[in-house]
Amino acid sequence: MRKACFENGTAENSPFSNLSQVVGLSGLALAIAVASGSANAQSGGQGEKAKSLEEVSVTEELNLSRQTSIGKLDVPVSETPFSVSLRSKAFMDEVGAKSVQDTLQYFAGVNGGTYGIDSRGDWSTVRGVDPVLFIDGLQSLFGSYNGARANAYAFERVEVMKGPSSVLYGQGSTGGIVNLVSKRPQREFGGEVLVQAGDYDRKVLAGDVSGVLDSDGEWAYRLVGYQRDADAQVDYVEDNSLLLMPSVSWRPSEDTEVTFLTSYQKDETGTTAAFLPWGGTRIDNANGDIATDTFLSEPGWDKYDTEQTAYSLWADHRINDNWGINASVRYSEGEVDYNSMYADFGLSRLNPDIREVSRTVYMSDASSDLLIFDVRANGTFNTGALEHQFSIGVDSQDATIDNDRISIAGGGGTIDIFDPVYGNLPGNEIQPLDQPETTTEQLGFYLQDQVRLYNWIFTGGLRRDSVESGTRGGNSQEDDATTGRLGVMYAFDGGISPYLSYTESFEPVGGADSADRPFKPVEGEQFEAGVKYQPAGTNLLLTAAAYEIKQKNRLTPDPENPGFDVQTGEVTIDGVELEASGNWGNFTLVANYSTTNTEVSESNNPLELGTELVAVPEQQLSLWGSYEFSDWLPGLDLGFGVRHVGESYTGVDNVAYIPEAFPADNPDYTLYDATIGYTLDSWKFQLNAKNLTDEIHTTSCLYRGDCFYGERRYVTAEARYTF
Repeated sequence: MRKACFENGTAENSPFSNLSQVVGLSGLALAIAVASGSANAQSGGQGEKAKSLEEVSVTEELNLSRQTSIGKLDVPVSETPFSVSLRSKAFMDEVGAKSVQDTLQYFAGVNGGTYGIDSRGDWSTVRGVDPVLFIDGLQSLFGSYNGARANAYAFERVEVMKGPSSVLYGQGSTGGIVNLVSKRPQREFGGEVLVQAGDYDRKVLAGDVSGVLDSDGEWAYRLVGYQRDADAQVDYVEDNSLLLMPSVSWRPSEDTEVTFLTSYQKDETGTTAAFLPWGGTRIDNANGDIATDTFLSEPGWDKYDTEQTAYSLWADHRINDNWGINASVRYSEGEVDYNSMYADFGLSRLNPDIREVSRTVYMSDASSDLLIFDVRANGTFNTGALEHQFSIGVDSQDATIDNDRISIAGGGGTIDIFDPVYGNLPGNEIQPLDQPETTTEQLGFYLQDQVRLYNWIFTGGLRRDSVESGTRGGNSQEDDATTGRLGVMYAFDGGISPYLSYTESFEPVGGADSADRPFKPVEGEQFEAGVKYQPAGTNLLLTAAAYEIKQKNRLTPDPENPGFDVQTGEVTIDGVELEASGNWGNFTLVANYSTTNTEVSESNNPLELGTELVAVPEQQLSLWGSYEFSDWLPGLDLGFGVRHVGESYTGVDNVAYIPEAFPADNPDYTLYDATIGYTLDSWKFQLNAKNLTDEIHTTSCLYRGDCFYGERRYVTAEARYTF
């Protein structure tokens, strides 16, 4: 039975004073866990405990075919009739991932660099649509620019569930979800100290240590710390981060475990996404090419500073050999202080030979307050020849976002892109304006059952959600939705498992039509056919999948009432994904290829109808291979990666005023990554290079007239001491 997470809330005065309230939300689960655990505290030593509750241990292998927490059942990826992929900490370390976004660039069907270098978040698309970000199975972000960017060092692995996933997680994207799994206490002493340096004056000091606090292993701890001081690719922008993440785990018996984790993160950065015009990035400009380090905001005033604290509590109790209860709760609060200037969106920026741009002043003072829980019972039982893995649960989301902001087009004056002169700071009278708080409250009930009949595997799930969203003290909107999913797989004895599946999703949409009728949620449905192959005795997993997604109830202009929208829009997305991942002796392989075809199949905008979704590459390929030379050069390992991103649509056909000379596609690009490492006793020395050939490229360009530069060559050198 896999550990789930059970996390804590806070009150105004003390981060721990709301603990009783949070426990009350799932008090039955915790009460059973603690009572049973105390009663059985003397039964069995540490060895028996370790056998009874599975730990997610730190491993030096990719282990890509293992069980994954993203599906809420203790089922291997190879036996899941849906597309699920994961990358472990070992892989992230090997490729030198500096961020979650770096890791996402090595997943099939995932575009991990949609808007280039952007220090504000890890933007990506999964099967052509923005995914929802989860941490430990609980939604992490609501809206944008109101919390800290996830620090990759805090996580044990990255999981991606592709396609609609509302049955398990409620409201969400039709493309899928990204789930990050936090580092948790281990009962075997160990850890590491990391020192890293790199381009842009990068300096990192990090540490991770875990072990037991008492002789019988009842209490365990883990302490993760990370400090980064660095500049960014763009002039005058820092990229600093501080992370402190202590956790403690209590295992009073072989059947019970409770873990508490707190995380504090403070980042200091600024505007790296300058929304640079097409002229000089994507098309020729008589003034030359715009430099990739161009900064269009104001030094010393520009900032994107975040501070975030989260409290998590996980409870896991095995009632008997067949049934257990898992509970997870997280309370988090975040603050963002955001000042920026960027090029105005307008016809002037569509001039191919543009030299000066007018700047928009944007200021925001945002905060987020999130309380989320998930409680479920998991069980295994048989009905005749049918073997069941069953889960039934309830989850809730309570999110409050306060974003006071101001945006003034032209408020920053004009600036020369090729020879910027700074000093046009906004006056004190320009400050963020009070905005009403937005709230989202969701309550969902779900069940799923994975049934095995000899070599047949059937998976079914059903969920009912109620969502209320709006502004505090103002208008609110209520949406109810029932979603389901079905899957069938046949597991041949040789390790080949073909499957078929169907999944659904919903995502509430704020606003109303011309008759003041609230909009219905955007709905998604997906049909998928695939095959998975895991050679016996290996963790190498080969998968192939073909899918079709329909996204319904999209907003499209109301032809009879200008200025209003109706929900007659529809998008069709289909594609093929091939993936191979795992270890083969001393060789590590991650290989991905995907096609993504998108079409606006229904719309009242004749210019949009029949076009593609913007910034979605038609083809992607990524390949990473590494080898440990344990025989004739012990300690040496080499790795090499290729990332190819195909053309993506800019959306120019959707807008009548764009000049015909503007291309319809952002060009494809190919980047190379490499690593060399040497292990000597407990030390490992490693050199990583991303974009080895220093290819200057735009990851996407949009019909608004702006383009986004991708990351230039970035070299890091590190020493890691493991104990």
